[in-house]
Amino acid sequence: MLLHYVIWDINPVLLRLGIFEIRWYGLLFALGFLLGRQLWYHFLKGEGKPVNDLDALVLHTMLGTIVGARLGHVLFYDFSYYSQHPLEIFLPFVFTPTFKFTGYSGLASHGAAIGILTAIYIYVGYVVTPRFFPPKLSIKKQRRVSQSYLWVADRMMIVVALAGCLIRIGNFMNSEIIGKPTNNQYGVLFARDTTHRLQKISNAIDSIKVTKGNAQEQHDGQYQPVILTIAFKHGGFEEGAIRGFLEHNVKHFLTEDVCAAQHIYEPSSLPLQYTLSKNRKGAQLAHIATLGIPRHPAQLYEAFSCLILSLLLLRQWKIKKNRLRSGSMFGLFLTLVFGLRIVYESFKESDIICETILGPLRTPQILSVPLVVIGIMLLRYSTYKKERTE
Repeated sequence: MLLHYVIWDINPVLLRLGIFEIRWYGLLFALGFLLGRQLWYHFLKGEGKPVNDLDALVLHTMLGTIVGARLGHVLFYDFSYYSQHPLEIFLPFVFTPTFKFTGYSGLASHGAAIGILTAIYIYVGYVVTPRFFPPKLSIKKQRRVSQSYLWVADRMMIVVALAGCLIRIGNFMNSEIIGKPTNNQYGVLFARDTTHRLQKISNAIDSIKVTKGNAQEQHDGQYQPVILTIAFKHGGFEEGAIRGFLEHNVKHFLTEDVCAAQHIYEPSSLPLQYTLSKNRKGAQLAHIATLGIPRHPAQLYEAFSCLILSLLLLRQWKIKKNRLRSGSMFGLFLTLVFGLRIVYESFKESDIICETILGPLRTPQILSVPLVVIGIMLLRYSTYKKERTE
């Protein structure tokens, strides 16, 4: 069935170079800036604006996005941790318990929004000239020719919507920001976290693969049958030792590990259901019959919405260009993206750092409300301005 649940077990790391990693998320994040640069070249040239402003605009946007998103995560979601580890705010490493390259794993979209809007303000009203030898930053107040704040913001929303789509796909590749259980046979079983953590409990495990089980064994639609196939290294365990390892260590992991329990339901009252076999090379294989928990792919919901919005705004620009109502695309973006964000949060799994004490609303929903209000005000302003000029 086309809509039957999907097992998602993609490695988020595309390439390892020593202690450094190239992740799908980072690649898609960078792709957003590259495509944004091409779009802005198209906007500036298509409307007769100075193309030599392009690099300054991209640089302002890039810095605003990264700094804003990082500070947003630190201030809105995890201040207690970063107040004790300030070096980790802007350095892509963790220093405790061991030194490790992590990249920037904590980025907040609301912080990015604030950062981008601040960057546009600086770009439009000031000329910033950095000098490296000796280090000096020159800031001169000077307005951009024929580029008002709303003119830039309107077109920037096309770029931001496209980048938002790519970033949410990156979240999907990372198996993060997962949705709540669908309670039926449709959805995504995020298996990566379970297989990764399970493999760590013994050096004798060579690999773990998750596949769909017998469709006749569905349990009320909430859980779906899956097979965990554990391949053991040659000489790792004898058959008797494997059975003991499965019935005690693996069973305990599947029933007691908090992270595994988000994606796998293994009844604690029943013995582990498994069979043993050997592959072509003679290595022992254990086939464990258990149950998976399909979840809403909340990341893809947001990615699809951002993609559609980006295409609609781009079409609007192509049709009208210089006749666009000032602030209309900016307002539409804020209203739709953050309005939908309030809705999509209801599909996402609860995260302790996203909880608040302000009733049923979570932190992302509360932060979205003022942005939706600003969006509605901008739409009203753009309509009023049009009426005044007619």
